[in-house]
Amino acid sequence: MVVTGTRVIYPGDVREKTVQLSNEDDHPNVVQAWVDTNNPNSTPNDADAPFVVTPPMFRMEPKAGQSLRIVFTGQGLPQDRESVYYLNVLQIPPRNEAYKEQNQMLVLLRNRMKLFYRPSGIVGKPADVADQLRFSLAQGANGWHVNVDNPTGYYASFNGASVSVGGRELSLKADMVAPKSQGSWQLDKAGSLPAGAASVRAVLVNDYGAQIEIKQELKR
Repeated sequence: MVVTGTRVIYPGDVREKTVQLSNEDDHPNVVQAWVDTNNPNSTPNDADAPFVVTPPMFRMEPKAGQSLRIVFTGQGLPQDRESVYYLNVLQIPPRNEAYKEQNQMLVLLRNRMKLFYRPSGIVGKPADVADQLRFSLAQGANGWHVNVDNPTGYYASFNGASVSVGGRELSLKADMVAPKSQGSWQLDKAGSLPAGAASVRAVLVNDYGAQIEIKQELKR
């Protein structure tokens, strides 16, 4: 099962958003789709996000395509920043009739991707995020970490980050940073940092799944 794109952007001024699916298998699949808030273990029965997906359950023939319609049903979300949810697409394969008299194990495949609700009133553009992020180095009770300040109204998603200092390259536990907030990334196995200039390298992921490299000097 292939889902078009790496994320879903839902503009606040549209009635619905369409996501395209394709079944690349040589057999049919049953597919279920739903949206949750932030529960990796969610099911269609306890989906709690303010979105309706249609059709919620359907059969896809081999080498066929299907459109999912996502409709926002809620209200009262912040209008100056994005809100994040998760679209789930569950693929249920058929039983193998050649072995119908034997025990079979069915492997269910779930694709889970971010869905960003993006109000039209956000100041600035998504392309501005990379230039507005600010990084700083700090030491706390759990060792060294990098603070990431995101003053924009957009989520900042990353695919890895590291700190260069004293000839060493130290990896960071990079997480998504919410709009108008600050994230804290722990340095992996840093211990005591060597003397010398330090810099951070972070890989930002944009709306289209492209990676943008950010480099900044760090002050201690």
